[in-house]
Amino acid sequence: MIKKEEKQPEGKLAGQVMEENTQIFRHSAGMANKFKSHMDFHFTRVLSKEAYGGVATGECFEAASHVVDGDFNSYTQAWLTTAKRVEAIAWDCLEKGHKVSAREAFMRAMTYWGCVGMYTGDKDPLTKESTIRTRLLFKEAGKLSDPIIEPVDIPYENGRVMKGYFIRGGAPGEKRPTLIGMGGGENYLEEVYHQCGAGAVRRGYNSLIIEVPGQKAAIWENPDLYWRWDAEVPIGYAVDYALTRPEVDPDRIVLIGHSVGGYYVTRAACFEKRIAAIISSPVIWDMQSGMLAVLGFDPTKPYPRDMESQIDPGNTTAKFILEGDFRARCGHANTTIAEWMDYLGTHSVLGLEDKITCPVLNMVGAGEYGPEKLVEERHHFAMLKNPLNRFNLTTAAEGGEQHCTENNLFLKNQLEMDWLDELFGFNK
Repeated sequence: MIKKEEKQPEGKLAGQVMEENTQIFRHSAGMANKFKSHMDFHFTRVLSKEAYGGVATGECFEAASHVVDGDFNSYTQAWLTTAKRVEAIAWDCLEKGHKVSAREAFMRAMTYWGCVGMYTGDKDPLTKESTIRTRLLFKEAGKLSDPIIEPVDIPYENGRVMKGYFIRGGAPGEKRPTLIGMGGGENYLEEVYHQCGAGAVRRGYNSLIIEVPGQKAAIWENPDLYWRWDAEVPIGYAVDYALTRPEVDPDRIVLIGHSVGGYYVTRAACFEKRIAAIISSPVIWDMQSGMLAVLGFDPTKPYPRDMESQIDPGNTTAKFILEGDFRARCGHANTTIAEWMDYLGTHSVLGLEDKITCPVLNMVGAGEYGPEKLVEERHHFAMLKNPLNRFNLTTAAEGGEQHCTENNLFLKNQLEMDWLDELFGFNK
């Protein structure tokens, strides 16, 4: 069984801890360091998908050679060329009966089409095309996979469905622990396969990857359904569906969420008691403060009503958030930023910490926080009382300092899945 995380020695001051941790924030060894803007974050995420056959390094750097740093349109066009070229290879291989080559090319083309829509706005036709092509190509790869990647419809409210994929970890009908995984604000459903799905199945776990209302492709199928912050509701429907599968052990259902998904699974754990554990990458206690920080405002101070005039034009991350589709998918395309912040503050995990009783693994990349914020996060996480909780910090020295540890998927999955193996006493 998993052991309780070692506590900080008595008498050790927060300032001492902060000083000891300062070294881990001084470089970004695990990043691509190809761009100086927000693009380097995304480009590194893309490169990491080679771990499970999602990209080819040479294709990625060839695409990047046509990108002007900080120019979103050049990023879109560079990946569009690559996506079309690799997709053509996939169809040609399939037609000629080269199934392994076809599957590999479909997987890579799927990722590249996802890159096409990374910086496009909600009204750009390429945004819809990128999500449609991503889904189509992943389904083609799934048909050629072993085990197959099964598209599923998860019943939701008022006759609607949430899209997902189910991958068996064992023989048909054999009950296994199940990992329900979701992405974040800019994730498309299919890339969650690379984040956690493939790694789980390799270890004998079932994998159910899901897309909740408001996410990438979901908004095109249900344009009136936005992100909702009472996450226990959509997550509850996903658990309902999982329990209909004969392969799912009802006592070993785990949630994993990345980025905004870290808020989702943490909030869901407060109310959804059918889950055995959660992995938050990382834990997000409330959406409002995190978004304020991304936009360049101090979350500890009241935000102004005229936030538009105070956004740094050189903040490409803020530009990505405000000009992209995340804000619109919250239902706030036509409101002020302050009104959007008001909305993000309507739901939270703050004050609900005592309701989280299942084991929690908090996956934190050292590049996500400065030293002071890291100390604060450790103290807040200590409010959760399950003795099997673990606060995991991955560093640049490990090549895993990125948000969601996505620059090192092998390390990420090893830490997450080994924790679960020990928690459940599970051995494939």
